[in-house]
Amino acid sequence: MEEKEKPEGKEQNIKETQQVNMQEVRILKQFRHLPNVFMIRTKYGQVIKISIIKDNFVDCEKYISRSKLTFNGCFKYQNNQLAEVRGIYYTPVASILSIYSRNKITRDMDHIKNIILNTLANHGLANSKLLIVYDNYTIEIYDRYKKSSLLEFSQIAEQGHLEIFSIPLPKYIRSDEFEIVRNIQIYNHTLETNVDIKVYHPYSSPGLAYLLYVPEFVTIRVSSPDHDEKTVDLYSGQYYLIAHPAPIHKVD
Repeated sequence: MEEKEKPEGKEQNIKETQQVNMQEVRILKQFRHLPNVFMIRTKYGQVIKISIIKDNFVDCEKYISRSKLTFNGCFKYQNNQLAEVRGIYYTPVASILSIYSRNKITRDMDHIKNIILNTLANHGLANSKLLIVYDNYTIEIYDRYKKSSLLEFSQIAEQGHLEIFSIPLPKYIRSDEFEIVRNIQIYNHTLETNVDIKVYHPYSSPGLAYLLYVPEFVTIRVSSPDHDEKTVDLYSGQYYLIAHPAPIHKVD
């Protein structure tokens, strides 16, 4: 019997799927434990910054008010140059230098840059590689920092913009930091079980994220007024990440 030729488009999709699966496996194998800070990209393209530790991290979110008189953000400094950066950074030790003011240091972005450069020169830091976090009232200068990686995890379920991923073991969360619950509300999605599960709410922006630990096998019912109800099987002794980006126009 003559074998039918596969359509070119279908064959390409298969190759792309294999490449994605290989990439997911490769990334997951690099981590025995979940990193302290990391980022994920949702299926719709939004990036969510997550920290499972309560401090020792910096969220470099850029903000400038309409009047341009109120602002915050981050710079990386090297070779007497300030480069704007975003993302989330792990800062394992306290800042090397801090400047605080009860009143606004300045209302001008160019002026804040001059203040930073002059401060570095005056404190012998002009030849350093630094992360600088600023707003109108404070300047924090870090000499030890690491930008978080953009990770991919195996998705096991989704409902609209809500996604559930299988993740490695978190290393630095104590068991007493988890809350015992039977339901979770994430925007207009409700996740319900008939047995206890353990939930931890890390820092996340923009959007919401929860870590789940499942002591025993459970089926979760996921409902939303915008979507069909579905059930998801979660397995004992496993950790999961539930994530939903911040809604832009409506919640789904």
